[in-house]
Amino acid sequence: MSRQTAERLKKLRTFLSQNNVDAFLITNPYNRRYLSGFDGTSGALLIGEKHAYLVTDFRYTEQAEAQAPGFTVHSWREDLFTEIVPLVKDAGWEKLGFEAKHVVCHNYREMEQKLPVQLVPFEDAVEKMRMVKSNEELELLKNGARFVDSAFEYICRRIKRGVAEKEIALELEIYLKRVGAEEPSFRFIVASGSRGAMPHGTASDKEIQEGELITIDFGGIFNGYATDMTRTVALGEPGEQKREIYELVRKAQQEARDAIRAGLKGYEADAVARDIFERAGYEQYFGHGLGHGVGLETHELPVLNRRSKTVLEPGMVVTIEPGLYIPRSMGVRIEDMVCITDKGAEVLTESPRDLIVI
Repeated sequence: MSRQTAERLKKLRTFLSQNNVDAFLITNPYNRRYLSGFDGTSGALLIGEKHAYLVTDFRYTEQAEAQAPGFTVHSWREDLFTEIVPLVKDAGWEKLGFEAKHVVCHNYREMEQKLPVQLVPFEDAVEKMRMVKSNEELELLKNGARFVDSAFEYICRRIKRGVAEKEIALELEIYLKRVGAEEPSFRFIVASGSRGAMPHGTASDKEIQEGELITIDFGGIFNGYATDMTRTVALGEPGEQKREIYELVRKAQQEARDAIRAGLKGYEADAVARDIFERAGYEQYFGHGLGHGVGLETHELPVLNRRSKTVLEPGMVVTIEPGLYIPRSMGVRIEDMVCITDKGAEVLTESPRDLIVI
């Protein structure tokens, strides 16, 4: 078992002790990978004070043994919950924690019927552990960010009049996979012209036209860790109004990047950009939060929005992504991944933020 895995299990066991729970059933695949290293698509962890089980099916037994040293691997014959009954009984566990946000109603009923324990729901127990990244995780995220920067430079050379948004998305995906991405972080957003008013306007058959702004939101998974970056560019001269909106977003994004630091609360970071839009009379067109955590998942804790009271800590990696979306007209978003430090934030994605006119 690696030092990093041992430290993570120690934190989880401390959580169990503090909450008077004997063991924890981990079924969320991202949390399972975080705690064990196992990245198969089927399985669960069962972790107590003295036990660390990885229960999977026969397709993944060998993989689990290779990826999760220190865990006792069990292969289920019937189903997960039937398999863990003797493990629970042998350990003498009476209270079993589970991930309330991940267990669906059907599985909960099955757990109630089969497991001879008191079930205790928890929300975000492991997700909160994942918020602060280790040095090893930070290196993986920084490496992925470099590939995303190079992908943006690459795609800017391929944006031309008459090219469909879907073609841009496909070119980006091919490039990222060529440089080592396992898969896209999410379904890429390529929204040109009036489609830019849709914050999640995934790439369509629409052809890009002269004078339009194009919002491109993309990322790839590198060594299990996600990347996420957005830039908005113009094909040809966009005109005064679009430049004005772009500059307002650029200013809000820069001031939020400059202000964010350890000790700030999520809603305080969000307010930096939101206040700029409000003073300019555009706050109604900023309908989402300032950003979100990035790690094993593209969207994870912490969140940066007007409701978040999470205190930012060194080692957290978040996005800074204010945007303005004018209905039936245009949209602009600029997004960077940053690592929170004691003194401010280290920017991981370095692509130009001034408006690029292609």
